[in-house]
Amino acid sequence: MRPGTIAKVVAALVLVLVVAVIAAAKSLKSDVYNAFLAERVKAASGLDLTFAGATKLKLGPSPVLSFTGVTLSAGKGADILYVDRIEARLALVPLALRQLRLESLNLFRPVLHAQNLHRLPPARFLDMGDPPSGAPLTRLALSEVGIEDAAIRWSGGVVQVTKAVIRPESEAGGPLSLQLAGRWQDSRFDLSGVTGPLSALGGAKPYPVQLKGTIDGATLTLRGTAASPLAAKGLDFEIRAQGEELADLLRLSPGKGAIQAFGPFKLAARLTDAGGPLALADIDAIIGRRDSLLITAKGQVADAARPAGIDLAFGLEAESLAGATRLLGLDLPNAGPVKLSAKLTDIEGGWRLTGLKSTLGRSDLAGEISLVLAPRPRIYGRLGAAQLNLGDFSLPPPRGMPPAQASQPRRPAIPIDDGRILGTEPLILDLVRDMDATLSLAATRLVAGPATLSDAAGELTLASGRMTLAGFAARAGEGRLAGEMKLDAATKTPALTLRLTAAGADPALLTAGALKGGKADLALELRAQGTNLRNLAGSAEGSLALTLAEAVLARTAGTELPARLARDIDPRAQEADGLRLRCLVARLPIKAGLISLDKGLGAETATAAAMAVGSIDLRTEALDVTVASRTAPPLKIKGVLGNPVVTPEGASKVAADPAPCRTAQARRLAR
Repeated sequence: MRPGTIAKVVAALVLVLVVAVIAAAKSLKSDVYNAFLAERVKAASGLDLTFAGATKLKLGPSPVLSFTGVTLSAGKGADILYVDRIEARLALVPLALRQLRLESLNLFRPVLHAQNLHRLPPARFLDMGDPPSGAPLTRLALSEVGIEDAAIRWSGGVVQVTKAVIRPESEAGGPLSLQLAGRWQDSRFDLSGVTGPLSALGGAKPYPVQLKGTIDGATLTLRGTAASPLAAKGLDFEIRAQGEELADLLRLSPGKGAIQAFGPFKLAARLTDAGGPLALADIDAIIGRRDSLLITAKGQVADAARPAGIDLAFGLEAESLAGATRLLGLDLPNAGPVKLSAKLTDIEGGWRLTGLKSTLGRSDLAGEISLVLAPRPRIYGRLGAAQLNLGDFSLPPPRGMPPAQASQPRRPAIPIDDGRILGTEPLILDLVRDMDATLSLAATRLVAGPATLSDAAGELTLASGRMTLAGFAARAGEGRLAGEMKLDAATKTPALTLRLTAAGADPALLTAGALKGGKADLALELRAQGTNLRNLAGSAEGSLALTLAEAVLARTAGTELPARLARDIDPRAQEADGLRLRCLVARLPIKAGLISLDKGLGAETATAAAMAVGSIDLRTEALDVTVASRTAPPLKIKGVLGNPVVTPEGASKVAADPAPCRTAQARRLAR
C-alpha cells in the first residue's frame, strides 16, 4: 500500500475517533451522571455524595473529566471529605466508545474531617455497571492519584499536605505506593511507604500498611495491619521512632508551651486497639544521655490517648534531681548525681512509683511514692534509706528571685565582714506553700549537719502552707532522741516551733566528734518568727538544757575560744586529744532573742571549775559574758558570735562558784 493511501486511512480513522469522542462528550449529562455516582456510592457505603457544580468533560489528546465542590458525608453536619476540584484523566479510545476509563485522578484542595471517620459504615463493592442513559459506563484503571494542598482536620489541629502521590502496582490494582509531603505545627514532614490495594480497604482480611516518615529530625516507621482501615479500627502495628531531640517532637503536640530538652531518643512499641482504647504494648524506650539525663522505660500503656493504664519498668540517671523533677513542672529539693529504678503506674490525676530504689549523691532512698498533679500538687508515700545525708539536698531558688541580668560594669563591692554568722537570705518556703505532702520517712543512718543518727524515723506533712515533722525518733549511740517541728508559712511572717529531747546520747555523734565520751541529756524548746535566719534568731523564745558528764572537748572543735578559755583557766586539763571535762551543764532561757547565761552555764575539770554569767543577744549576735573561776582571774568575752574577743577583766563583781555544774543544774527554766 502506498504511503499516501496509508495517510488517508489514518486520517479517516482519526476523524472517526474525533467524531466519536465529540459524540460521547455530548452524550454525557452532568446531572444524570452525578446522580448515578451518588446513588452507587450510597448503595456501597451508606454515605451521601454531593456536587456543588456541573461535571465537565474537556476534550483533547488526554481528555479530562472534572468535578467541582465534591462532598462525602455521613449525614447533615457530618462531612467526612470535601474536595474543591477533582480532575480525572481519561483514555481516549474507550471514550470514543462512550466509556469513561479513568487512568489518573488529581484532587485539589481536599479537606478530610478525621474526627468523623468513626461514622464510616463497613464498605461494600462499588458497582458501576448498568448506568442510565446520559451516564457513560465508568471503569477505574488508575495508574496514579495525586493530591495537592490538602488539609486533614482533627480534634488536635490541622495537618497540611502539600503534595501526595498514590500509585497502584498495576492498572489492575495491587498494593499502593505512597509519597507525601506536608506541614504540621510549622514543621515539614515527609511520608512514604506501601499499603494494601484499594479494593481491600473494605475486605474481610486485615489491611497491610508499611510507612516511614521524618519530621523535625525524627524518623518514624510503622508496620502492621488494620482490620478496618477506613474506621481506624482493628489496629496492630509495630512502631519505631528515633531522633536527636525528643523535645522537638513533643512541641508538635497542640497547646504545648516551653518543653525542657531531653536529648536523643529511641522508641519501639506495638500499637493495638484489641482491648478497645488505643494501647501501646512491648514498649522499649531510651531517652537522653547518660552524662546529663537518661530515662529508660519498658512495659505497656493500656490507653495511649489519655494516657492511662500505665505499667512501666522505669529507670532514670541524671547529674541532678532538679532536671528530672522539672519534667513534671515541679521544683523539688535537688540532689545529685541520681540513679533511680521503679515501677511506674498511673493513678487518678497523677503517677505512682513502687519498688523504688535510688541513689542521690551519698544518700539512697527506697519505697513507694505517689504524685497527684493538680493546681496544688500532692505527694504521699513512704520512703526508707540505708543512709540519708541531708547535705546532699538543696532547695530550689525562691520563686520571687529576679533573674540575673547583664548590666554596665560597676566598681567591685567592698565585702562587709562584721563577724555575724546568721544570714539574711530569705527562707525558701515556696515548696511548703505550693504543695501538699504526707510522707513516712525512715533512715538507718541519718546525717544532719554535725549530727550522725541511726534508726531515724518521722512523719512529714505539708498542708495549706504548713509543714510538720511529727513523731521524730532516732538513736545516737545507746541514747535516744525524740522531737517534733512545725513551720507555719501560710502567714505573712513564718513561725517555727521546735522541740527536741535526748537521753543518754553519744555527744560525739551529735557534734561530729567535737565532744567525745560520756553521755548527753538534752532538752530544747524553741519558738521563733521571721523571714530569714537572723529574724528567727532575734525573735527566739524558749530554753536549752544540756547535761554532759566525763567528756573531752576536741582541740579542733569550732573556734579557738574553748582552747583560749582552757589555757587561761586550767592549762593542766589540756591533753593531747583536747580539754578533758568532768562535767558541762547548760540551762539557758531564751527570751526575745536574748540568751541569759546567769548561773546557767558551768563546767568543771579535775582541778578547776568555771561559771559563766552574762548574755548572748541573738538579735545582734553580740556577746557579753564573764567567766569566773577560782584558779584564774575573771575573763571577759565580747565581740560577736563569729568573732569573739577574750580579755582579762581585772576586778570583777562575779564570784567564783565552787560547784558550777551543780549550781547550773539547779537553775529552773520556765515552761
